[in-house]
Amino acid sequence: SYEYEAWRSIYREHGVDLSLSDWLPHVGAAYEHFDIYAHLAELSGVPVKRAEMRPRLLALMQKMLEGVQPMPGVEDYLSTAKRLDMRIGIASNSNRDRVLPMLDQIGLTECFDTIVCRDDIGRAKPDPDAYFAAVSNLGVTTDQAIALEDSPTGVKAAKGAGLYCIAVPSPMTKNLSFPNADMRLESLTDVPLPGLLTLLATTR
Repeated sequence: SYEYEAWRSIYREHGVDLSLSDWLPHVGAAYEHFDIYAHLAELSGVPVKRAEMRPRLLALMQKMLEGVQPMPGVEDYLSTAKRLDMRIGIASNSNRDRVLPMLDQIGLTECFDTIVCRDDIGRAKPDPDAYFAAVSNLGVTTDQAIALEDSPTGVKAAKGAGLYCIAVPSPMTKNLSFPNADMRLESLTDVPLPGLLTLLATTR
């Protein structure tokens, strides 16, 4: 992912490496669950100034966002959901200064009725606060909502809020287990949204 590559670049600037085995278990989790700054300080033996490092991280991420495309099927799902007059939201474990530039880059910001970010809520995923906030903002109940998640941490948060949750792994998380998900799709292109809604109407 672009976030992993950005952090890996920063680690290399400090003469160490951020291994995939260290990163993967915490995909989708907030930094309080895996303190990536403290991990860098431990590996490099040099104190890390977080406030000074964050602008560098954001600049690297912005550069790596160039050319990034939505996951396959996302644009079709969004356009179909709008056509069906469904309300659409984001419940992210990232801060707003990371989420909005990414959405702007791929041209999807205006597709969402609400965008809840890490800095909008009290507790990060796997706690369910982000989902409770998103559902409330959308004006629906948790049993009326469906969550699409690409990480086990996100699935746990969605289920903790009482949502039906479908795991749709990213290339980085495709080999991870999603034991708490109600369903798993390898790609949104596997089942178009109308077909998925029909399936859920008969199985939920």
